[in-house]
Amino acid sequence: MKLNIIALASAAALTLGAVAPAAAQGMGQGFDMLQSALMSEFERLNIDINGMEGLTLGELAIIKTILDSDEAESQKKGRIEAILQNN
Repeated sequence: MKLNIIALASAAALTLGAVAPAAAQGMGQGFDMLQSALMSEFERLNIDINGMEGLTLGELAIIKTILDSDEAESQKKGRIEAILQNN
């Protein structure tokens, strides 16, 4: 019984160890895709994209939410620029 538990724990550790890098790679690709999509929106709104490289995933998600909102373009631009300035 003790050997079964050790074998199960070892198998779980090996499985999770193999899944973690794949998940991280997927998140990196998703981050890059979101950042690229936002860059085109920034250009459309005439927002300087130079401050974008230091944004976190959370900040990018907030900006995406702002862009998808029903606010006026000028309000969207102001809110996004405030996020970039605080970065």
